[in-house]
Amino acid sequence: MKNLDKNIQKTPICELTPIFELFGQKWTTVILSEILNGNNHYGTLRKKFATMSSRTLSARLKTLEKNGIITRTVYPVIPPSLEYQLTPKGKDAKKMFTAMIDWKNRW
Repeated sequence: MKNLDKNIQKTPICELTPIFELFGQKWTTVILSEILNGNNHYGTLRKKFATMSSRTLSARLKTLEKNGIITRTVYPVIPPSLEYQLTPKGKDAKKMFTAMIDWKNRW
């Protein structure tokens, strides 16, 4: 079984697994889309996704930040203001999403 697992992990499709695990979580792509469109304040995102719990929103944002897709800036005001921006890595991911949309539209 160990040899089988090693062979599976080397296939090109399985190399995509970490990408699907990151971007395939519920809400992640719509959050990224909003940040890309300039809705990058936490409060704005919170209002936009009123049906999403604040815990889920925070968790998705933290995951994206941890993976270098976005950066977070905290402004020292009361209440604190949080702003998110795509990193170069995050902006580069747009190419991947565009290719997926093109594929979807073609087929």
